[in-house]
Amino acid sequence: MICLPNFFSDGMVIRPTTRIWGRALPEQQVEIQFLDRVYEVMSGADGKFEVVVTGTIGGPYTMHIGDRMIKDIYVGRLWLCGGQSNMETPLSRVSALLHAHIQEDNRIKVFQVEKGLCFDAPAKSVNGMWCNASGEFLNHLFAVPYFFARALLENDPTPIGLINVAAGGTPIEGWLPEEIIKTFPTHYERLVEVNTSGFVENLTCESDSRIQKWYETLISNDKGLAEDWFNTDYDDSGWNSRMLLDNSGFDHGVVWLRKKIFLESSEGVFALNFGRVVDSVKVYINGELVITVDYQYPPCICTIPAGIIKTGENLIAVRVVGESQPLKFIPGKAYELISAGIRVDLSGEWKWQIGCRMPRMEPRPWFYNYPCGVYNFMLAPVLDMPVDGVIWYQGESNTSNPHEYSQLFTHFINHVRTRQVAELPIIYTQLANFIDPSETDGENWAILREQQRTCLNLPNTAMAVAIDCGEWNDLHPMDKKTIGERLALCVRRLVYKESVVSDGPKAIKAKSRQGRLTVYFEYGQGLWAKGGHPLLDVVDMDGFVHRVFAKIEDNTLVAQIGSVNVSSVRFNWNDCPAVVVYNAYNLPASPFHIKVNTSNLKVVHPALVILP
Repeated sequence: MICLPNFFSDGMVIRPTTRIWGRALPEQQVEIQFLDRVYEVMSGADGKFEVVVTGTIGGPYTMHIGDRMIKDIYVGRLWLCGGQSNMETPLSRVSALLHAHIQEDNRIKVFQVEKGLCFDAPAKSVNGMWCNASGEFLNHLFAVPYFFARALLENDPTPIGLINVAAGGTPIEGWLPEEIIKTFPTHYERLVEVNTSGFVENLTCESDSRIQKWYETLISNDKGLAEDWFNTDYDDSGWNSRMLLDNSGFDHGVVWLRKKIFLESSEGVFALNFGRVVDSVKVYINGELVITVDYQYPPCICTIPAGIIKTGENLIAVRVVGESQPLKFIPGKAYELISAGIRVDLSGEWKWQIGCRMPRMEPRPWFYNYPCGVYNFMLAPVLDMPVDGVIWYQGESNTSNPHEYSQLFTHFINHVRTRQVAELPIIYTQLANFIDPSETDGENWAILREQQRTCLNLPNTAMAVAIDCGEWNDLHPMDKKTIGERLALCVRRLVYKESVVSDGPKAIKAKSRQGRLTVYFEYGQGLWAKGGHPLLDVVDMDGFVHRVFAKIEDNTLVAQIGSVNVSSVRFNWNDCPAVVVYNAYNLPASPFHIKVNTSNLKVVHPALVILP
């Protein structure tokens, strides 16, 4: 009996030269047949065997491994795609924006690793199966890897396999093995804690019981459920009125809202776009539940089933629950009912009533932010599968403590390469813009972006800049197509050795002379700015920051700084910068912090600097 890792299964993609391994009986002769060649290998005393097979680009092929047969094998390119929620975001969540660019493509074969945690030791195998980028699976396929593969296939028809390993809310330490975590005392203490007997079980049991009681109380006290506030015949004449996006006064518990709209025609397909709501929301139309979103991040978007919308008066009722956060409608999102030639704005005045007030619900314990958990369960079992490289989108969960990210990510890159080949191509995404700039002038995201930028000092790495792809009001921006395409551009240059420009303007040096500061760029041809005038933070020798406007001259940024005794200069040094600088290839410049008066790029990692 031959036992194989799950990713050695029907529909898989392998590289032209690849390792095949598994288990047989101790010291058993194992025969592998593939493309008219026969490979024979003897298993060891522990039953383990491995062999290197070769193949020709194309397929479908069949492979026999002892008594096992694997069908529909393709030989092509294989990429490991990992990270946290922005890598995990499925096509279904972004289809409202990108539906015209999403189509079936059976040249893309995908193995999406099942999510899970294991803290004590690496797992031997993973759960999952190979699927084509087609049919129902297309809705579940991770968006960034999909657009990455589609971009590569535009110029090269070689089949592409994607091993998708991503889990939301995971910091980089979650993707590292215990031997590395041991060198970081604070993280190792947390690993010891989560491995303590009964720790996870007891916290989970206590949390489940507490949350169940919270919901039981909420449901029993919600007057809206008792009085059918979602039905058309309910008399709401005594309700108060307020604007939908006026979140003042809302707290934890349940709030109901009702709004009547008049439609001259009910013909055609209607879609509801109800923005994004914290923490959960149900929307009823004419007494029928049309959509439920159980947590704060997915957009509240649906197609209305036929027969629900009527000509004339229609009632929309909304039930919002605030759990661990005060309930809130996210501003800046679209709130509308749309059909062909019809758009009804829903962001205006609504009638409202409190269904039930509740104390804040203590959130569930989150074990995905502990070290080693996703590494052991999801990543370690697939690292021995030879791949062409890694694309990575992660870092949001490290912004609370960004200063050590480059050190941890360097360990990650080096470890992956020990399990693959030296200088395996690693292409990663720099964090996008995020967080309302009117509410914060924070730096943690900027610091982490700089930490990511410093990792370009490692050989055979590339970084896709995403500073213009984010949304200030959404941790999970919809534009995953641009991210995937920029990652693919990096691969075409770094791995496929094509003569393409994959980088935006790269700051290489800054000089100050007679009160004039000049920043020079590589790949700065055709430098231009979007969103206004570029702002530079000029840091003086005492650590104070002087914010100055810059102008573009001869593909450089130039600013007049007077008599400032300048030490370094920063650009886009906040969580959500308003101005983005591009080159002639419409690729954005990375935020940066560099020393002034040097011919070589020197990256600095300052403590937080306070504006005077």
